[in-house]
Amino acid sequence: IQTSVDFLQKVTVLYKYHPEFHWLLTYFLFRMPRMFFEMLPLAVLLSTLLTFGGLSKSSEITAFKSTGISIFMLSIPILFFGSGMSLFSYYLTGGIIPKLTKMSGIIRTVHIEKKKRLGRFVQNKVWFQLDNRRLMYAQVITADQKRMQGVHLYGLADDFTLASETKASELVYEGDEWVLLNGVKRRFLADGNIQFKAFDREKVDINQKPPDFQAVTIKKKEMTYRDYNDYIDQLSLMRLDARRYQVDLRAKQALPFANFIMVLIGVPFALKGSRSAGIARGIAISLAVALSYWLVFSITLSLGRLEVLSPWLAAWSANILLLSFGSYLFLKIRQ
Repeated sequence: IQTSVDFLQKVTVLYKYHPEFHWLLTYFLFRMPRMFFEMLPLAVLLSTLLTFGGLSKSSEITAFKSTGISIFMLSIPILFFGSGMSLFSYYLTGGIIPKLTKMSGIIRTVHIEKKKRLGRFVQNKVWFQLDNRRLMYAQVITADQKRMQGVHLYGLADDFTLASETKASELVYEGDEWVLLNGVKRRFLADGNIQFKAFDREKVDINQKPPDFQAVTIKKKEMTYRDYNDYIDQLSLMRLDARRYQVDLRAKQALPFANFIMVLIGVPFALKGSRSAGIARGIAISLAVALSYWLVFSITLSLGRLEVLSPWLAAWSANILLLSFGSYLFLKIRQ
């Protein structure tokens, strides 16, 4: 369902660019793994409810018990399945899926919307080609693209030798113009001498607006575990606040383990229903549990970003609460 809705929404927006069919197809193929793994916990819970609910409805649970096979023994295969799906999701969401998401973004920007990529990330550092004679480098770009830190501007002569270099602690967008803060400018003269000029504020002619740098800002869905760790280390070295990224990294690591928790919760819920309970009840329970999980998960992440909870506790609180709840229900099952 989510894939169909996403397809209809995106294809309506992208249709105005008259894309070639193979680029449109490739774009959606690269997006599908992320959508699949985002829906996986709900699918695992629903399959657990339907599987054990079906066994209970057909009295097969009673038959197993009469032969000495307990509910715990029956649950072992599906608990192993939930553990395997959690580990598999952890591996893919931390590496392969972000790379596929990034490739889908490149396809959309370059091949569908026909936009020029102003820059790219190399170890979380960005290079831009402003025009034929100027290059710019920035260490960090803020989320609104109106402030860059660790900025270097390079001017090239007609023979493409280095003619000037400007270093500034920040580049900010004020009004309709860019301003360099706390920097020094060096001009390389033909006779070999170098002119120096320090400044506190200096306007710089850059034709690009903040939205033009959107394509090169960090996108969390495109970041692997290693990208997060490198970026957090870089922000820490520059004495910038890395709290939000620390919380997001822990959340990215915690979310895959919801698959195991959904199995643990699904078994007792499936056995509590009447024999006439069917698919509708399974769907209702799945949606209620998934909604509760996302509600707790979202609240604790917000508390983590506000520094009320530690990054680890903010990300794992929802898992801990539902794991405790699921374990309690599972242990209360009459074996």
